[in-house]
Amino acid sequence: MMARIKRWIADPRLRRRGYALAALVLAILCVLPRPYAARAKIVPQDPNSVGLGSTLNALGGQLGGFAALLGGGKQPIDLYLAIARGREVTDAVIAQLKLVDRYGSARQAQLAVAKKVDIHSLTGGVIEIEARTHDPQEAQALTQAHVAAITARLNALQRERLARKQAIVRERFAGASARVAAAETALDTFRRQNRLAEPEAQLGAELSLRAGLQAQLQAKLVEMETLGQFQGPDNPQLRALQSEVASLRAQIARSAAPSEGAAGPNVAGLSAITSAYLNRYRDYRFAQALFEVYSRASEEVAVESLTAESASDVQVIEAARVDADAKFNISAVALLALVLALALFTEVYAPATGLKLPLIGDRT
Repeated sequence: MMARIKRWIADPRLRRRGYALAALVLAILCVLPRPYAARAKIVPQDPNSVGLGSTLNALGGQLGGFAALLGGGKQPIDLYLAIARGREVTDAVIAQLKLVDRYGSARQAQLAVAKKVDIHSLTGGVIEIEARTHDPQEAQALTQAHVAAITARLNALQRERLARKQAIVRERFAGASARVAAAETALDTFRRQNRLAEPEAQLGAELSLRAGLQAQLQAKLVEMETLGQFQGPDNPQLRALQSEVASLRAQIARSAAPSEGAAGPNVAGLSAITSAYLNRYRDYRFAQALFEVYSRASEEVAVESLTAESASDVQVIEAARVDADAKFNISAVALLALVLALALFTEVYAPATGLKLPLIGDRT
């Protein structure tokens, strides 16, 4: 048998007839059975399009970091491709089309689907699902089933993400509420203990009082010096001025030492507790800002949950349909190209260059 095959290969006429026959058969197989291609184009939707990102970013740059934690970022197209090509999507398609009954086992059905369906990305973040079979109805059914399975899978992942986000926001909102209440209580207690209103008003009043005492002292000193020059040291009015000057100096000296009166601390006392007050006030303002953030976040999550119940995470920009142009069997086309290349090499290139081939020899 091998000797006969070698003789056929060595015979130029038989070899060329074999090339022609193989090329004819493969040319027929390129179009028969006729292949059909059905395709659909979808665009996964950004989860933050109606979510937390826009609102939290609108609150200011300081709060924009919460968007990354609570709302997430825009997912890369590779992630959506991995989901679309995943086992869950394939199993959903097999279950929807009942392919196990057709192919005999789940493994054979998975291999058949993987062979017939190709999922890839296009420019602009578009995902294209393409199915190639010899039955146009089967190709369209496979494409439609993949669109439905991908949409269902993305919606399921979105619901899981929203559930985790709701749990986080609920927990943080409760913590923020307790924190702002504790900070407000601590601030109010501190104010009552030190008999403070607003620190700016309290400090301004004390500074005004001290400035007034110093102004009165300067005026009394000028008046005392004038009386001393014209009326002498034994004047009763001069002695009264000296007593007032001594009293003013004593009041100024007392204001320089920390103390508290019925109206609250003086200037020195207020300066001593300013740092403690500012720490409590800063904690209160921060707790209040956190409470506002998580309050808005709670509303956003509620709106996003309602939106997710009625909306899809996938936008179908081109429904599944069979291509109208003619398709070719790729394997037959590849084999035809291989046969033509082999024929050109053995019948044209080798004789033209004098290349000696082992099976063909020198016969022409």
